[in-house]
Amino acid sequence: MTDEKPLEWDSDLRLFGSIMIGQWSVAMAVTALVMTLLMGTVFAAQGEWAAIGMIAMIAAGAAAGLWLLGFAVMALVFRGRVAVHYRIDSDGITVENRDRVVHGANRAAIVVGALAGKPGLTGAGLIGRSREQESVRWSGGFRAVTDRRRTLIQIRNAWRTVLLVQCTPENFEAASARIREAMARHGTEGRAGRRSPLPFYLAHGLLVLAAAVPLFWLSEEYDISLLLPLLVVAFAEATLWLINLFGWVVLALLTAMAAGVLIDLSELRTSQFVPGRTYSGFDVLGGDDVTGLVVAAIGAGYLAWLSVAGLRGRFLALLVRDAAETG
Repeated sequence: MTDEKPLEWDSDLRLFGSIMIGQWSVAMAVTALVMTLLMGTVFAAQGEWAAIGMIAMIAAGAAAGLWLLGFAVMALVFRGRVAVHYRIDSDGITVENRDRVVHGANRAAIVVGALAGKPGLTGAGLIGRSREQESVRWSGGFRAVTDRRRTLIQIRNAWRTVLLVQCTPENFEAASARIREAMARHGTEGRAGRRSPLPFYLAHGLLVLAAAVPLFWLSEEYDISLLLPLLVVAFAEATLWLINLFGWVVLALLTAMAAGVLIDLSELRTSQFVPGRTYSGFDVLGGDDVTGLVVAAIGAGYLAWLSVAGLRGRFLALLVRDAAETG
C-alpha cells in the first residue's frame, strides 16, 4: 500500500444533494434551538416565562430565513456545486476545496469583518478558511459508507459524516477499493466508536443552562453585570462542544462573579431608621437570600467541575474529539 501512487482527482461536490440539504437543515434547526435555549434561560431566570414562546417563534423565523438564504447563496453564488480536489494516499484521505468563489468569500469575510469591527464575520471567515482543506488518517477511527448510485463515499464517525468523497463514475470502484484496503490494513474501522457521544453532550449542555439560571438571579440581586452570566453560559457550552481550554475563561468568570457578590455583601450601608448606624449585606441576609446563594453555589460548582474536568482531559470537547478520532 505504501508504494502505491496516490489516487488524485478533481470533482464537483453537489450542494443540492440529499445529504447536504439534510446537514444544512439540521444546522439551522440546531441554531433555532440554541437561540431559544440561551435566551429562554435568561428570561426564565427573571421569571418571564411568557416571553419564551415569543423567543422560540423569533428564533424559528430567523433560522428559516437563514435556511432559505443559504439555498439562495448555493444556487446563485456557487451554482449548486463546489470544485473539490481529492487525494487518497498512504496517510489517509485529503479533501481540498479549490473553488475560487469559496476562497474569495472566506477572505472577504475576514477583511470586511476586521475593517468593520465585526468579530462574528471575521470568525466565520477564519472558520471557513481553516476548513478549505480537511483530512482523515488511517490511524484514526471511522467507517466508510459507499453509495454507488451517486458515486459518493461518506466517511463517518460514531455520530456524523466528517467527509464527503465525491468520486467520478470512472474512479468510484478504484477509490472504494483503495479506501477499503487501507482501512483493513490499519484497522481503522475497528477503532471507530459504535455509540453516539451526543447523549452525554446534550445532557451536560442542558445542565449548563440549568446551572446558569441562579447566576442570573445573582446578577440581579447583587449588582453584577448581566454580561457575566451570559458569558459564563457561552463559554461553558463552548468548553463542552468546541475547545476544552475555554474552561479557563469559565473559571475566571465564576471567580469574578463570586468576588462581585462578596463585594456587594461587604459594602457598608447607612441605615434609614437609625441615624449614623451602618450595616453590611451580611447583616441582613434572610432565609430566602441564603437559599438563593446556596443554589447559585451549587450551579457554579457544577460549572467549575465541568471546566476543570475538561481542562484535565476527563472528557474532550466534541469538536476536539471528532478531530482526535479521525487522526
